[in-house]
Amino acid sequence: PANANIGNQASATYVDSLLTTRNALSNTVNTTVAQVKSFTLTPIGVKSAAPGQQVCYTHTITNTGNGSDTYTLNAASSTNFAAAALPHSSLVYYLDANQDSVPDNGTPITSSGVLNALTSYNFVVCGTTPNTAAIGNTAVITVSVSDTNVTTLTRTDTTTIAVAAIQVLKKLSSVPPPGYTPVASGTSPNVSALYVILDYVNSGTVPATSVLITDALPSGWLYVPGTGRWSGSGVTPLTDAAGGDPAGISYAFSGVSPGPAVNGTITSTIASVAGSTSGNLYFQVQIAPNLAVTVPSNQLLTTNTATYGYSYSYTDAFNVVQNVTVPVTNTNNVLYSVLQTASVVVNGSLTTTGIADGEPITVAAASPGQTISFTDVVWNTGNSPDTFDVALNTPLNGSGCAIANVLPACTFPAGTTFTILASGGMTTLLDSNGNLAPDTGIIPLPVAGVCALPYITSTDMLRCGYPVVITATLPLVVAPGNNGGPGYKVILTGTSAFNNAITESAPNVLSTISANVVDLTNNAALPGGAGAGVFTTGTSPVVTTNMVTPSATLSMTTRFQLYVNNAGALAQIYNLSATYASGPVALPPAGWLIAFKLDGGANDCSTITGGAITSTGAVPIPAGGNRLICAEVTVPATNTGTAGTSQAAIGSYVIEFRVEQQSNTAIYDTKRDQVTILALHNVTLTPNGAQNTVPGGSVTYSHVLSNSGNATEAITFPGTFLADSQVPTYSWGSTAYIDTNNNGMLDIGTDTPITNATTFMMTPNTTQVIFVRVNAPAMAGSPPDITTVTATYNAGGSTTSANDTTTLNNGLKLDKYQQLPTDCITTPAVTLAGNIPAGPWSASPILAGPNTVPGKCIAYLIVGTNISGANITNVAFSDAVPPNTTLQTTCGGPVVTGPVALIGAYVTGYSGSITGQSTGIISPTVSNPLVPNGLFTLQFCVKIN
Repeated sequence: PANANIGNQASATYVDSLLTTRNALSNTVNTTVAQVKSFTLTPIGVKSAAPGQQVCYTHTITNTGNGSDTYTLNAASSTNFAAAALPHSSLVYYLDANQDSVPDNGTPITSSGVLNALTSYNFVVCGTTPNTAAIGNTAVITVSVSDTNVTTLTRTDTTTIAVAAIQVLKKLSSVPPPGYTPVASGTSPNVSALYVILDYVNSGTVPATSVLITDALPSGWLYVPGTGRWSGSGVTPLTDAAGGDPAGISYAFSGVSPGPAVNGTITSTIASVAGSTSGNLYFQVQIAPNLAVTVPSNQLLTTNTATYGYSYSYTDAFNVVQNVTVPVTNTNNVLYSVLQTASVVVNGSLTTTGIADGEPITVAAASPGQTISFTDVVWNTGNSPDTFDVALNTPLNGSGCAIANVLPACTFPAGTTFTILASGGMTTLLDSNGNLAPDTGIIPLPVAGVCALPYITSTDMLRCGYPVVITATLPLVVAPGNNGGPGYKVILTGTSAFNNAITESAPNVLSTISANVVDLTNNAALPGGAGAGVFTTGTSPVVTTNMVTPSATLSMTTRFQLYVNNAGALAQIYNLSATYASGPVALPPAGWLIAFKLDGGANDCSTITGGAITSTGAVPIPAGGNRLICAEVTVPATNTGTAGTSQAAIGSYVIEFRVEQQSNTAIYDTKRDQVTILALHNVTLTPNGAQNTVPGGSVTYSHVLSNSGNATEAITFPGTFLADSQVPTYSWGSTAYIDTNNNGMLDIGTDTPITNATTFMMTPNTTQVIFVRVNAPAMAGSPPDITTVTATYNAGGSTTSANDTTTLNNGLKLDKYQQLPTDCITTPAVTLAGNIPAGPWSASPILAGPNTVPGKCIAYLIVGTNISGANITNVAFSDAVPPNTTLQTTCGGPVVTGPVALIGAYVTGYSGSITGQSTGIISPTVSNPLVPNGLFTLQFCVKIN
């Protein structure tokens, strides 16, 4: 469309000198599509007429451009081909919206007004033949139309003067001749009778013979057999087969299929129509059911045009008899616009639209407090997209079922609350049309026999339906029963928004209300499972204890076998949850995770399958049945937590597991298990260091001593805790210090030197910086020195160390540019100054203009530059052919330069991503590098659709 925006942006990934994968995005370039103005003018008209007769020709302007435009009807002109004849006079344009070749009113027009893209405008040009025209003279009317681009199209209409001039006017009427009540629109099928009337008149002076009138009915117009009548024989029926008709006419119908009402072709031949006389031929039609509402795209299906031809004879000025056959000519068009009609079916079927299909929608049983759901389908059985308001015969305010309504009363227990949910049952059904009632949104008609989601497609009439979910939450306290036999009922009604008199309803029934009990056990199901019996939150005993030795860096898991036992009378689904109970350690412990999972098949939770679950599953546990659930407790690594603490601290943690009936949370059971965390001693000294220095120089290394275990540690430095590898061969020396003032810098004289007598305490998740000062020998030539510093913890039973190696010496930017090629054949040149291309390449937006119309091309250039001081590798770039365009390989590739290559082959018409990468990749971290200030380019071209 005109003014559409075509935007484009490139992206890339690469590995920098630190072996880190990074992302880069280019700037965005935009091009605005310009308007293309084009239109068509149809058709060319041909008629015969007597001298002094007005003739009218229908024409259609169709806006075939990509934006709206206004069309000027230039003054019509008339010329003649016979020297003695005169042109048409009194040429005037009139509106002819229904294309019947008859002006809609007597007001002349000179403009179409604003006409949107891909829409049409119909008008007639009328003129009068000269009184002095001779037989056989031909005159031409030239119709001229211009758009705002001053593009002008012309069409010609030719009138031939004849002594016998038949014209046939086609009409659609609700009454037969001699009456006439115009019909231009109606329902599908039609309600009242419809008559096709073919009025004919001979405005000449001699008889017209063998007047052949043919009417081929379009699809959806069904001929009613036996309804043909001719004014020449009055109410005498015409036969539908050749022969047997009244004198003066031959009338036949050729249908395409048997039945009481079929479409086909009516062919009639009237032997003779005298000069200056008129008559009519008419028959009855039906409009087929289920036709789509008439729109410009299907208007031809509801438009009907007949044809006619005839012969005549006359004696010319030389007393010679001339026999003339007039070519077959079209009548005017008759349009029957199919109006929208509303129809709706509400049922419980996901496949068919029968009024009672799948009804009643039934839930077999529910428990007190349980929430149940019904799925009702609202089917649009009308002939156009429609929105349907949805309502229950119960208020949606939690006040239960008491309501005075013409519908059957709701029989659910008082206190039942209802909700109407959208398709899928996840969100509340909302009001989309502003009338304050929840509705389905617009339910469309199928496209190619398929309804797009969230609508479903019926298998019988190929209709679209919208599933509506009703939830009903029973009161927590309600007596079991079946309401004396019929169950409990609520009615859902769908009402057309187009015509709110059109409604349909479906009953939703709960057959039984029953009681429930659930019991949660460890390691085995009832009756022998540990912890059997109904517990409530409080001081229930711990049933099972799992011992866990934590990890310093990894989370650890332990599992409990939980059996959910349905001790009630109905199959149920149960929700799962867990909380931390009181214990010897302050709870809940931050960072701990509890997840419920399914057993992997061994029936002991040694393995699990699938992800975390929050219920016992979609399949209910049958009455008297059970299901094994694995409760997986994840203990954080000991190095998590605030300074001085650990999220995996030593101690016992009590967890209370809870199962509750999904439909009634008042039915539940709890059970307590325990996780006991053992001690983990873990102290590390990091990192190893490496530096360069000159002979006689010194370097300082900073190390972090971290207690990532869950126990408080005494740190000591016994024996040779500091050693240099090049001693005594070379005179290397080193000293260690504690960062006493904790400022991260070595302050000699302030920071405490470390000796064999140094001892300090470290609580969990605390750190201490230790400096190592290394002094190089004054003489060059020493190999690298490795200084090792060692600390002892866990009561002297464990050590940690760090090594420092001292050696003696002697970053991607993407830019995007675009330009408009002079054609879609030549590849634009690229000349770079640094990494910037010379004009007309530009990063600025391109506004609408003569070169941004559909069919023109846009060239793109991406320049990638290494602006860091080190090589980058593993460059992978991607760009996309923008929406509303396709790739055009004749005006620029895709082609790349630099140490990159395209991935895949690209052809003209391609739509998708254009990708590439560094060439010569031999491992995940090695490829041809992009050196500092090095660059690569990608160039390609697209054509605007």
